Amino acid sequence: MAESVYRRCGCRDDQGKQLGTACLKLSSDPKHGTWAYYLAAGIDPKSGRRRQIRQAGFRTKQEAQKARNAAASKIDAGTYVAPSKQLYADYIDQWFERRQRTGEGLRATTADNYARYIRNDIKPTTLGRMKLTDIRRFHVNAFIDDLVSSGRGATTVRRIAAVVQGSLKAAWHDDLIDHNPGAGLKLPVVQKKKFEPWQPGQVGVYLDTASHHRLGGMFEFSMFSGLRRGEVIGLRWDDVELARRTLTIRNNRTQAGHAISEGEPKTDSGRRTLTLSDVLSDVLIRWKLAQREEAEALGELWTDTGYVFTMPDGQPLKPQYATRTFEKLRRMTNLPKMTFHGQRHESASLLLASGTDIALVSKMLGHTSVSITADIYSHLVGSADREASERAAALVPRENRNAHTLHTQGA
Repeated sequence: MAESVYRRCGCRDDQGKQLGTACLKLSSDPKHGTWAYYLAAGIDPKSGRRRQIRQAGFRTKQEAQKARNAAASKIDAGTYVAPSKQLYADYIDQWFERRQRTGEGLRATTADNYARYIRNDIKPTTLGRMKLTDIRRFHVNAFIDDLVSSGRGATTVRRIAAVVQGSLKAAWHDDLIDHNPGAGLKLPVVQKKKFEPWQPGQVGVYLDTASHHRLGGMFEFSMFSGLRRGEVIGLRWDDVELARRTLTIRNNRTQAGHAISEGEPKTDSGRRTLTLSDVLSDVLIRWKLAQREEAEALGELWTDTGYVFTMPDGQPLKPQYATRTFEKLRRMTNLPKMTFHGQRHESASLLLASGTDIALVSKMLGHTSVSITADIYSHLVGSADREASERAAALVPRENRNAHTLHTQGA
């Protein structure tokens, strides 16, 4: 491998041609020009041409030698990547387009968030204007610090950082950069907020108020089933077997921007079959009768879409409409703030408070593991565990339940 370190300048002759190493000032003025290096790196296996690596602009010979040695080491290790003029903003667009085209598992809502983060939070920044091959970890950390300083929440910052990390990791795997500057970042810590459930009396107040609304049955169903919003409004009558008192979660109806999409539940465990309680069976039967009355009243104007919870004309509900209606009814009751999704947490809280085993609660909610359920509801499990233990102890007959206590007190 031939190699060389030399000094050159940008002076030009009368015809405008750059003199480079032929400038006479280089020999008379040691401060004239800058240092550069050249490496001959064999044959490019893709093009079959000789690879020539040249880089200039170093202030001293030592800087040029150091850079040359580093490049030579990478060439020997097969990790050298030539500097590129491609901007990160251009690359991340290409990366996202490829992910969409190849279908790498991005749900519609996730893809919508990615597009928004790229468009509004990444491309307009200093990081977006940098050359892809110039990006280092400290540049990405500075980008994250700017997001935090601008007041963005920790969760949002971590989501934006995940997009940056995914794109830089892909560039590294594609040999566009010689390392992954998105690894080992300093990310803000998300402070988990404990869900504070409504008291049973408050739940009753809400459901009594909701019962006067056409969709009151849907909110009662949501409160006691623990289904996600997309699972509730995506439920079809084909998924319900009232005779066997079961329903199967197969569909998730979500909204990304103005577009509504449907697909499988979020996880494999999300596709589950639930046994209907007396309350849930009653809700669905009453709703089915009411839906038939609406269909008969509208006649040909009613459309049988097959969904359980629908608009008056039979069309499926839009996710945002369900959320707005829930919030409207909540304000009417003056109850503490809660989202539509909060009904899922409320259902879990009621189950745990009633002494239901956490493993069963986890299965009903469609969590991938019991540990996730325990992590989310750890502050609610304590009293349920204690009460369950007391009920178990009460099953054991004892002649003198206080013997140990009295013995201890006597000592």
